[in-house]
Amino acid sequence: SSGINAEYGYGIREASLRVNKDIKNSQFSLSEQFLELLNFAATHLVVGGRLAYWLPIIRDLYEGERSLPRHPVFRLVHNCEQVLSRKSARRLVVMLKTRERREGDESGVVGDSASHGQYRDVYFSKS
Repeated sequence: SSGINAEYGYGIREASLRVNKDIKNSQFSLSEQFLELLNFAATHLVVGGRLAYWLPIIRDLYEGERSLPRHPVFRLVHNCEQVLSRKSARRLVVMLKTRERREGDESGVVGDSASHGQYRDVYFSKS
């Protein structure tokens, strides 16, 4: 595939669930969803293909690009903010696949993933 566009539910209306053959309907954190998306795209996109997704964040916890999910096969092309409220926003993240995936290549977050990992909890907090 030469492109993947994704927009996940943010877990506001209902919790996100993962369904697979080993663990049925287990809780699936927002951070895990994006890390799994990057691993999937690293396997299925062609070199030169693009991955685009909306990443919901808590603005006070966002640490710039350090907060974004990463994968060794991708280079960040765009990272644009759309403010949703005083405390939340979503970022349009576009990544370019620069090489084939190698054994051991996995997604991760360099900085603190709290800006998106705790999105649901902070969104519903009274502060």
